[in-house]
Amino acid sequence: SVTVMSIPLLLDREIDFMSAIIVSIKAVFESPITMLGWGVIVTFGALTGIATGFIGLLVIFPILGHTTWHLYRRVVVRDS
Repeated sequence: SVTVMSIPLLLDREIDFMSAIIVSIKAVFESPITMLGWGVIVTFGALTGIATGFIGLLVIFPILGHTTWHLYRRVVVRDS
C-alpha cells in the first residue's frame, strides 16, 4: 500500500515522499477491493513473465506501467 500510488505521484508532482506515502495508503484504504484486485493482476503478470524465462517481462512491465499510470490518474488526480 505504500508504493501503489506514491511512485507515480512522486514522478508527477513536486511532493515529499512522506506525503506521497500517506496519499497512497489513503487510496488503498478507500478502495481496498480495487487495490487487492490490482495487486493480484500485478502478481499474476509478474509470475507469468518470470515463468516464460523472463522474456515475458519485456511485454508485461510496459503494460503494467502504463496501466498503473492510468490507475494513478483516476485515483489521485480525481481527488485533487
